[in-house]
Amino acid sequence: MKAIAVDKKQPGRAPLPPIIRENASLYLVLAAVFLLMYSLNGAKFLSVQNFSSMAYQLPIVGFLSLGMMISMLSGGINLSIIATTNLNGIVIALFLQSFAPQGMKLASGEMIALAIALGLAACVLVGVINGLLIALLKIPDILVTLGTMTLISGLNVVFTKGYTITGFPAGLVNIGNGQSFGVPNSLFLFVAAAIVASVILNKTRFGFNLYMMGSNPVAARFSNISIVKVTVIQYVLSSCFAALTALVMIGQLNSVKASYADSYLLVAVLAAFLGKVSPFGGFGRVSGVVLAVIILQLISSGLNLMRLDPFMITATWGGIIIIIVLCRGLFSAINRQMKQRRRV
Repeated sequence: MKAIAVDKKQPGRAPLPPIIRENASLYLVLAAVFLLMYSLNGAKFLSVQNFSSMAYQLPIVGFLSLGMMISMLSGGINLSIIATTNLNGIVIALFLQSFAPQGMKLASGEMIALAIALGLAACVLVGVINGLLIALLKIPDILVTLGTMTLISGLNVVFTKGYTITGFPAGLVNIGNGQSFGVPNSLFLFVAAAIVASVILNKTRFGFNLYMMGSNPVAARFSNISIVKVTVIQYVLSSCFAALTALVMIGQLNSVKASYADSYLLVAVLAAFLGKVSPFGGFGRVSGVVLAVIILQLISSGLNLMRLDPFMITATWGGIIIIIVLCRGLFSAINRQMKQRRRV
């Protein structure tokens, strides 16, 4: 006879969905931050103008944070993500300036598509170089991406001669600055990219192998996983999110420059940490990073409404990182003590 499994769960109490259960603490932080910013700014914080501004700003940090998260899942990091973003925009601008028959401002849809493809190819090349150097030469991720960041940043200055390039065609600007149904196109693009990233990481063999590499590198080597292939794809995906960031920045700034968004590197790392991505690899969810990006955007908008100095806001990001590290260290110490007591 077949044994009948007995459900020991309490009747009438359905289990919480994973997206709620795994991110419960982030939802509490989100609510607390929202109430704090509202108490500090009052009606200005709840204004339509403020929420519209947040909707335009959030995708930039969001794309960079997802790209950073993917690089951290194996225990690495991608310090070259901002330089890659600016490289993409500069490649697009220089191509349109050089080859658009009627000038960059009046470039056709075909020329815009070709320019975007070339910019993406440049980002993919950076990802391939990062992945190969890390996987084949066993150089630490932080050193490789620091080197490529410095190299690309220097090339960006050489390509632009230190100037700002402006005057993009309306079709390209519309990607980052246009609206559909009253919602920024960039926000639609971010939501779609987050869904695709979640599917890739949770439903594909590549995603499984990437988490395996981060959680147990030794087991990954003996599990017939191609470390080189997974690492290259990992950094190519990270660079693709940099390419998406560039498209949004072009639309919102209608210009490109070698030094744009330098301070966003810190914010991207912060969003990944806050979103519960392990710095040692093996754990992290797209949903957590998205919630962390929303939390940081609420803080940024609230502090801007208070007219704080931009450098003070940057210092705030550093303070938040220190607090997160201290809290995680404290929780880890408490967990170790509890486990030791149980053994005794």
